[in-house]
Amino acid sequence: ELRIQRHSIPAFIPLERLSREFLPRDLRRFLDLLCQHLNGFVARRFQAEQFQERFSDWIQGVPQRNSLCNLLKFRYGLARNSGNF
Repeated sequence: ELRIQRHSIPAFIPLERLSREFLPRDLRRFLDLLCQHLNGFVARRFQAEQFQERFSDWIQGVPQRNSLCNLLKFRYGLARNSGNF
């Protein structure tokens, strides 16, 4: 029987539910779903970092994001005469 004893998976990934549903009978599906969750998180985090780097001239202060990186809060300023953003 496979069980998870210790891990460093972020708390917002539903590891307990995934392990309960898939680990006993379908290890490949469990790993696939876990990989999807982790890749989604890493991709969102990367996009938030890229946003901050690429648009740092327009962003006022440091953007705030939640642990899932699915919520980004920021302020930006535009010149009245500027037509490009």
